[in-house]
Amino acid sequence: MNQHNTEQLASTTATGAPTLLIRRCGTCNKLLAPLTVACSFCQGFDLEWVPSSGTGSIVSWKVTHRYPHGPHGELLPSTKAIVQLDDGPWVYSTIEGEVPPHSDRPVRVQFQPSPVGGAFPVFGIRPSDAVAAPETWPLAG
Repeated sequence: MNQHNTEQLASTTATGAPTLLIRRCGTCNKLLAPLTVACSFCQGFDLEWVPSSGTGSIVSWKVTHRYPHGPHGELLPSTKAIVQLDDGPWVYSTIEGEVPPHSDRPVRVQFQPSPVGGAFPVFGIRPSDAVAAPETWPLAG
């Protein structure tokens, strides 16, 4: 079971950088997607927020088109994806930048301001030679 409330998807680290939060079941210790309200393994409701690595890979993706500024604005592409976090859970998200034809490259979470306040997680393709610290990985553009 999921809830659609994004206000607790991000927390800040000691350096002030946002980090993606996921859920951990207090009963069976499984890691779960952020919007989960009940454990899909043991059906427990004792869930806590824990930081995620924020990295993963694309399971599936599709480019859709939308009018971000109303129906009289410009029609823009938007890539929606299922991302498997390196921590285990799958999350539904937007991918920033162009997705390569073979989307086997890793992705990393970034945060964009939400229209209702706070920050909303999106993922960007990591450079294929990303050996630097995650905070230095730019989003593909």
